[in-house]
Amino acid sequence: MKRKWGLFSICILMLAMFAAGCGNSAASGGSGKAEEKGEYVIKFAHVVSASTAKGKAAEKFKELLEERTDGQIKVEVFPDSQLGADREITEQMQSGTIQMNAPFTGVLPAFVKQFEVFDLPYLFKDRDHVKSAVNGKVGEIFNQHLEKQGLRALGYWDGGFKHLTNSKQTIQKPEDLDGLKMRVSQSPLLISQFQAMGAGGVSIDFAELYTALQTKTVDGQENPLSNIVSKKFYEVQDYLTLSSHGYMAYPLLISEQFYQKLPADLQKAVDEVSAEVTDWQWEQSAADEEAYMKTLKESGIEITELTESEKEAFIEATNEVYEDFKKVEGGQEVLDAIKEAQ
Repeated sequence: MKRKWGLFSICILMLAMFAAGCGNSAASGGSGKAEEKGEYVIKFAHVVSASTAKGKAAEKFKELLEERTDGQIKVEVFPDSQLGADREITEQMQSGTIQMNAPFTGVLPAFVKQFEVFDLPYLFKDRDHVKSAVNGKVGEIFNQHLEKQGLRALGYWDGGFKHLTNSKQTIQKPEDLDGLKMRVSQSPLLISQFQAMGAGGVSIDFAELYTALQTKTVDGQENPLSNIVSKKFYEVQDYLTLSSHGYMAYPLLISEQFYQKLPADLQKAVDEVSAEVTDWQWEQSAADEEAYMKTLKESGIEITELTESEKEAFIEATNEVYEDFKKVEGGQEVLDAIKEAQ
């Protein structure tokens, strides 16, 4: 009799434990909300210094999102190409090993061809023109193409206008680039742009650029002031031309696969924090420009600022690049949308 009661007690205990387990499972899965802190982890990798507006915005994103989700989402930030170059990071986002990046648009044509538009010279009038475009029809076009590649744009961060540096001579007209070896990203339009002015376009990863300039593998490069200063390119370059010839945008991207795994309340938090940090990043980027110019003037690098007529000469010299972009599927639609945004 005792043996039967013992077996009966064990069965009752096992049934109780099973019921409790099912109840916990239903509580965590059926509510649509993450119950445990740190249940979702975002690896946010990028290639620039943590001291830039982009780098600081990534840290702010981490801070606000962890706070807003009460730690249900944990964000790990990896600056300075710690997890690879922009293209490598973006590919890892597609495979799911990295969740976020804010790559510069020069590497995105490998995923969405229409992003080559950002490599056209003198495309945007000013920052307001850019903001109007990416927050309007242009951004909508890009976002549709990105989602087909497993990527979602949460906003567009400001990288600033690009300028020219080199170690050979003052650049004030297109002919001054003749014979120079200029580093460019992987974009074929950028290579064509420099070739149109007689320069050789050499593709080198951003993480290797300082060494390439130092060893004279290339004579010069193009970048916004934030990268020229944060990476101390002025230490290995003698001439800076404030050409504002191109614009560098940083789409804030998240893996679509990861985003869709988030419960609705956490998706909303990601969207809201992204919008808030994007506004902050644009303000920070513009404010940093003055400090960058002060650093460059104190560095001793020769600074040349192009007049509007001098810029016009560069526009005429590279006009054929626009014709190349119009051959891209949907290229004319993007150009029309950018013109409307102005």
